[in-house]
Amino acid sequence: MAPVPGPVEKQGAGLLFVCEGDALVLLRANTKHNLGTWGLPGGNQEAGDPSLFDTARREATEEMGALPPFKVLGEIKTVRGKRGQKHYSVFVADLARKQRDAWAPALNSEHSQWLWVPVANLSSVPLHPVVDLLIRPEGYQPALLACLKAAAAP
Repeated sequence: MAPVPGPVEKQGAGLLFVCEGDALVLLRANTKHNLGTWGLPGGNQEAGDPSLFDTARREATEEMGALPPFKVLGEIKTVRGKRGQKHYSVFVADLARKQRDAWAPALNSEHSQWLWVPVANLSSVPLHPVVDLLIRPEGYQPALLACLKAAAAP
């Protein structure tokens, strides 16, 4: 079960890029938190960010360079931490196959690799806590599946 939201102590956002049932994940490196886990581009909201989507876009650009065109399928608001104090919005970003095939993320020092993984197989790699919550049936999986269904709709 997802944690009950508590007072916000940390707020952030990230992008989950998806394409035809696959999700893009990044391997954390050179970091003191969650080293060796596969996660999303994203981070903490800064004072100059007008919205959480702007936070997600800024962080993704910092971590992966220029972003391809994408369509936001939805926002999944996650909560983590012992007191539910970490609030993190995941914007599910759909890429067309043509965009995916033409794009190679230019990773900064926070990540050492990128990988497209079928969403159904995400549990086969060590996951960052946010991604882990996204794929758990007792977590945010229903919201994620709803977004992916929207991508598949004609």
